[in-house]
Amino acid sequence: MASHRHSGPSRYKVGTMAEKFDCHYCRDPLQGKKYVEKDGHHCCLKCFDKFCANTCVDCRKPIGADSKEVHYKNRYWHDTCFRCAKCLHPLASETFVAKDNKILCNKCTTREDSLKCKGCFKQIVAGDQNVEYKGTVWHKDCFTCSNCKQVIGTGSFFPKGEDFYCATCHEAKFAKHCVKCNKGLVKAPVWWPMKDNPGTTTASTAKNAP
Repeated sequence: MASHRHSGPSRYKVGTMAEKFDCHYCRDPLQGKKYVEKDGHHCCLKCFDKFCANTCVDCRKPIGADSKEVHYKNRYWHDTCFRCAKCLHPLASETFVAKDNKILCNKCTTREDSLKCKGCFKQIVAGDQNVEYKGTVWHKDCFTCSNCKQVIGTGSFFPKGEDFYCATCHEAKFAKHCVKCNKGLVKAPVWWPMKDNPGTTTASTAKNAP
């Protein structure tokens, strides 16, 4: 997802009128007063706000000629209103990301795109107690048995299709036993702490830690 910078300046000019011009809208004299020139017309500040100014997407108020304006893809903001939709950090002078019609700072974009728990669909936060199996991540307390719904956490479990069973439920429903020793023939994955992701434990059937 690409970061964006803001578009160029607005197409109007603000100055003090030295000549004998009247406001294009209200016809008040402009000589010696501050005025705005837009699309070849001269107008007073009051009429500019009323007839010409863009409306701020955030506060819904006109963006006056004396205000700093930010615009992106035909949308306009006061520079002080152009903020991250999540953390409200000012973005008028920074790069940003447009996502789902929202403006986000780079930090919040990274958070939004981070992993979500398969169980509760809430964000996975690095450093929390999480478990991972074949690329899917759960909060430790959300990794539960598909049958009895008890928390498996980092206990023994057995995958069956897209379901996961604790040792007790797997034993009762699916386990095949050795005729000689009566032990289960299927071994549960082994938990390993992830070296590059503190707080997360991953399950693997491999003999060596990931």
